[in-house]
Amino acid sequence: GSSRSTQRPDSVRRDTLRAPRDTTKRDSTARLQPAQDTVPSAPKPPLPGSPEDSIMQKRIRDRIDSIAKFRAGDTVRAPIARFEAVRTFDLDDRLRFDRKQILSSGAINLADLLDRVPGVTTFRSGWLAGVHAAAFNGDFSRIRVFLDGVELDAVEARNGGALDLDDIPLWTLDELSIERSAGEVRVWLRSSSYNKTIPFTRADIFTGDRNTNGFRGLFARRFGNGMILQLGAQQAATQTGRVSAFTTSGTQRNGGDGSQQVVNTRVGWSRRRLTIDLYATANTRDRDRQSARKGFTTLPSFKGSRRDGYLRFAYGDTAQGFWTQAVLAVVATRLDGIKDSTVSAVVSESDTVPLASSDSLRARSQQVIAAGFRGSNWQYSFVNRTRAVGGRSFQAPALRGSIGTSRLGVALFAEHRGIDSTTRVDAVARTEPLRWLVVSLAQSLRSPAGSTGRGRSVTTRLDAGLRFRKLLLNGGVVREDSASYTSPTLLAASGDLLSAGAATAFTGGVHGRLYKDVYVDVQGVRWNTAQFGRPQMSVRTEIALVSDWRSHFPKGEFSFNARLMYDRRGSVPFYYGLKADKSADIRSTVAANVLSGLMEIRIQRATLFYLYRNLTGGDYEQIPGLTMPPSVQMYGVRWEFFN
Repeated sequence: GSSRSTQRPDSVRRDTLRAPRDTTKRDSTARLQPAQDTVPSAPKPPLPGSPEDSIMQKRIRDRIDSIAKFRAGDTVRAPIARFEAVRTFDLDDRLRFDRKQILSSGAINLADLLDRVPGVTTFRSGWLAGVHAAAFNGDFSRIRVFLDGVELDAVEARNGGALDLDDIPLWTLDELSIERSAGEVRVWLRSSSYNKTIPFTRADIFTGDRNTNGFRGLFARRFGNGMILQLGAQQAATQTGRVSAFTTSGTQRNGGDGSQQVVNTRVGWSRRRLTIDLYATANTRDRDRQSARKGFTTLPSFKGSRRDGYLRFAYGDTAQGFWTQAVLAVVATRLDGIKDSTVSAVVSESDTVPLASSDSLRARSQQVIAAGFRGSNWQYSFVNRTRAVGGRSFQAPALRGSIGTSRLGVALFAEHRGIDSTTRVDAVARTEPLRWLVVSLAQSLRSPAGSTGRGRSVTTRLDAGLRFRKLLLNGGVVREDSASYTSPTLLAASGDLLSAGAATAFTGGVHGRLYKDVYVDVQGVRWNTAQFGRPQMSVRTEIALVSDWRSHFPKGEFSFNARLMYDRRGSVPFYYGLKADKSADIRSTVAANVLSGLMEIRIQRATLFYLYRNLTGGDYEQIPGLTMPPSVQMYGVRWEFFN
C-alpha cells in the first residue's frame, strides 16, 4: 500500500486555512444584548424614601381613599334617630360605655357595670338565672333605667318596685351611660342601630361550669329605600348535677338554676331627619327554688316573662340642632306561678301556688313626648311621660338644661313623677380651673307628697380630682338627710317601709392609664354607719391590660384584653318583718371578698373570651342565707362579619 494508508489518523495535518474572524472592535462601554432582549424592560420601582417613592405612595392612598368614599356613599343610609345623650358633668367619662366597651367589660348583665358606681350596691342570688338587683344608698327605687328615652318600670308581681336587671340584655345595646346625680342613679341605654345596606351578622357561643350553655345571634340590614331590619335572639341555660349525653336520666336543676330566652327586633324607616320605627324585646325566664341556710328565707322559684316595646316618630338629630320625638311604649309582664316558701312544709317541691290573675299579668303603657335643642356648648330639653295605671293617667314632666365647656359647666334637672308622687330637683356644677385639678359639686332634693308617708330629703356630694400623668386621683364626701324607702320583696325581704337616719360617707379612688397599656380603676366608699340595703364599706378594684399591639399588627387585626377584678364589701342588713316577740327581724349578709378574672383575644373580627368568677373558690353571699356559686368559668367566642 501507499504511505498514506499506513499513516496514523491523528498524524494527519490539520487544515491550516483559518475561518474569517470578526474584526469589529468591541464596545468598551456597553455589552451587546441578545436579540430577544432588545425590547426595553419595565422601569424599576423607586427606592423607599426617595421623592419618587413618596409621590407614588400618595397616588396609591388617594386612589384607595376615593374608592372607600365611593363605597361609603353608596352603602350608608340615614342614621336611626336616638334619644338625647345626657351630659353628666362628672369628673370624667369613666361611666360611659360604647358597644365595644360593654362587650369587653366581662359584664353578664347591668349589675356588673353598676358595681363601678360608688354608692351602688348590687345583689345576686346565683349565676346567670339568679336574681340581679341594685340599690343606691340602700334604696332600690333610686336606680332608674331608660331605654331610648322610655323608662323601664318595675311592674312585675312580687318585685316590690325593684327592677330585675337580668331582664335587660346588654348585647342589644350600642351605648350605656350612667348619670350619677347626688340623689339617684339614672342609666341611659341606647339600643343597637345599623345604617349600612351591607348585611351585618354577629354570633356568640359560650359554655362553662354548672352546665352553662348559650348562644345568641344578631342580624341587621338597611335597604336602599331607607327601610330598617334588625333581628336578634338568645338562648342560655344553667343546670347543676350530672347530665347524660344520651338520656335525660340523672338530669337535675337546683340552687337557682334556670334558662332564659330573648328575642329582639326593630323594623322601620329612616330618611334624612325623619325616623319611624318599631322596637321590641321579649324576655322569658325560669328559675328553680333556691334553698337558704337554716334560719334564713328561701327564695321561691320563678317562671315568667317580660315584654317591652315602643313605636317611635322622631325628627331631627339629638346631637345637633332641634329635635323632637313622640313614643308610644308598652310593657307587659307575666308570672306563671311560684313555689310559695310559706307553704313549703305542706306541699311538695314540685307543686306551685298560682297567683291571682290581677297579679300574675301586669301591663302598663307609657307615652313620651320630647323636644329639645342642642348647640355647641349648651342644650335643653322637655320630656313628659304619661303612664296609664288602673284607669288613671299619671304625668311625669321633666326639664333638663346644661351649659358650659370642659373648663366650666352647670346642669339642672327637674321632674315631677306622678306615679310615685315625688318631685326631684338635681343640680350639678363642674369646673377645671387648672389642667391638673377638677371639681364637681352636686345636690339633689326629693320631695314626696305627704300622702306617701315619706319625708323630704336632701343629698349633697362634693368630688375633687387631681391629674397625675395619665391618672385621675379622686376623693369626695357625701352628706344625706334621713330617708324612707321600701324593703325589697324581690330579694325575699319584707316589703315594709323603712327609715334611715342622716349619714355621711367619704369616697376615693384612682382611674386611668397606669403604665403603657395597663389601666387601673379603684373606687371605694365608706359610710359612718351601715343601714338596710347598704354596707358600711365597699371597694372595687380593676386592673386591665388592653392593647392592640400596633407595633406588630399595624392594621388593627389583633387585640388583647385581660382584667383582674376584686370586690370587697362589708355586711349588709336586711329587714324581714317582726318576730313573734314583736322585735325586728334583721339579718345581715357575711362580709364578702370576690376575685374574678377575664381574658379576651381578638383576631380579625372573632373574639375568644374566658371569664372566671370567684377565682379563690370561697363561699360568699350577697343576699342573707343564699350562698353564691363557689366558682364559675365561662368561655366562648363572639364573631361578627359583613356578608
